[in-house]
Amino acid sequence: GEFLEEGNFEMVRFPASTVPEQADFGIRVNGDSMEPVYQDGQIVWVQACKRLTPGDVGIMVYDGAGYIKVYTEQEPDASIRENFIDSNGILHMQPVMVSYNEKYEPKPVSPELSFWIVGRVLN
Repeated sequence: GEFLEEGNFEMVRFPASTVPEQADFGIRVNGDSMEPVYQDGQIVWVQACKRLTPGDVGIMVYDGAGYIKVYTEQEPDASIRENFIDSNGILHMQPVMVSYNEKYEPKPVSPELSFWIVGRVLN
């Protein structure tokens, strides 16, 4: 995870033809957890959104740190199930962040920690 802070950015110029039309911003990948698809240092283009469909690659903030991961969901374990039931009694799935690099385990989102979706990776 990386900290995604306002003001912590760099300006890089790209030919307009290389930036997807739907892109709102780019983020530089840090680390090897998404290899072989995304490489350390690569810039990915992101469309800002608040929801992802399972299987989408997204930028997410979990416990204050930013991640590029595949978004998926699972049924919550019995021990935390009550945390995923809304005021109408509807059970919601538990978000899980998954790396392409198999040396990293999937990371289920804990209901006690902050989590939100920043956007969908376009490339």
